[in-house]
Amino acid sequence: MTERYTLEGGPAVEALLQQIIADVRAALEPLLPKDRWTSLLLIGGYGRGEGGVETLPDGTERPHNNLDFLLVTRQLSGGDSSTLKTQLDAALATLATKHSLGLDLGMIDEAKLRRSPALVMWYDARFGHKTILGDPQLMPSLTQFSLESVPFWDIRSLLVNRGTLFVINDMLLERGLESETERRTVVKHAVKGIIGYGDALLFAHGQYDWSYAEKRRRMQQSPVVPERFKALYEEAIAFRFRPDYSRFAHRDLKLWQLDLRCQLSDVHLSVERQRLGKPGLCWDGYIETALSANLRPERQSLLRQGARLVRGSAIPAPASLSLAAALGVRLGGPREVLSAAFPAVAYTLPELRERGLARELLGSADLSPAALRRAYLRTWRTHGDINFATVVQKLGLTLEETP
Repeated sequence: MTERYTLEGGPAVEALLQQIIADVRAALEPLLPKDRWTSLLLIGGYGRGEGGVETLPDGTERPHNNLDFLLVTRQLSGGDSSTLKTQLDAALATLATKHSLGLDLGMIDEAKLRRSPALVMWYDARFGHKTILGDPQLMPSLTQFSLESVPFWDIRSLLVNRGTLFVINDMLLERGLESETERRTVVKHAVKGIIGYGDALLFAHGQYDWSYAEKRRRMQQSPVVPERFKALYEEAIAFRFRPDYSRFAHRDLKLWQLDLRCQLSDVHLSVERQRLGKPGLCWDGYIETALSANLRPERQSLLRQGARLVRGSAIPAPASLSLAAALGVRLGGPREVLSAAFPAVAYTLPELRERGLARELLGSADLSPAALRRAYLRTWRTHGDINFATVVQKLGLTLEETP
């Protein structure tokens, strides 16, 4: 039986994806150095067999998302790895043009992969992948990547990563959508963000799974998730499997963003109450609480804590922080600072102290929502996502303050 790449696509789009995979295999295999790689994998939605399918106006079905590949190398030097990546990217770029579809490639050394912490991305990849070339037993053999081993802080990082898409949407909506492409971008960001929040909520209640179809089922059957959010997640998951932008053609995206902000703030707070073990947690005082939590011994080893204390943080701790929170800035580093400041930025919290701390941590010009967003995304560009600078350029975002 032929493996499927989509959950709902017909024979034609499945055949197209099979051809694309065959082309990738034929183009990349001759470039791979002998005995210096283990496996070439298809991961992401299509690796799970749950990729999205868009129906064009003429009825033709097309893959909606990029295809994500992962090459697991073996003992390649840094220079050789960079050279190989350049060659493989060039080959994929030719195929991407041919098929009018994004083809993305990541690379990781096998030894590094085996040493990696049990992040949710590796758990997902272990169970949701297809081996294109090489050893098909590599990922199944990585039994350390179990759901039980995934740390809660990684799920919080995933939530903030997806939540940052809403901060970007705020900037796009504030500027005014100039094209249908930008409108589609806002919808895609929102759908991806909603699913990310829902996934974090499922994890918080012990119901996460690598399969989107299974998460969809568990979300609808969960006795602890509010019905309103279940409906939101269902709409997002349905869109992920079979995108239909016409559903959003007459939706006021600014009003939708406001409604999402309220719902997602509640979801985020629910997740953080579980993560931090504080049932009464609220956003007032959250930055102090979140940063202080970096002192907990399970967050990182004592050796690593000591090294971070000596090295310091790229983001200085405001003098107004407590000693525990200031140490948390040094121990957690910029990504933890971004995560702690995120709610004050994304949910436009009314608490002045939270916004004031976010302003100091992020270097914002003032307390206005727009200034906080720009400062947050500037910090995200530097410390959050190495690829974000390209996104800023593509979307034409202005993050710098104007005199």
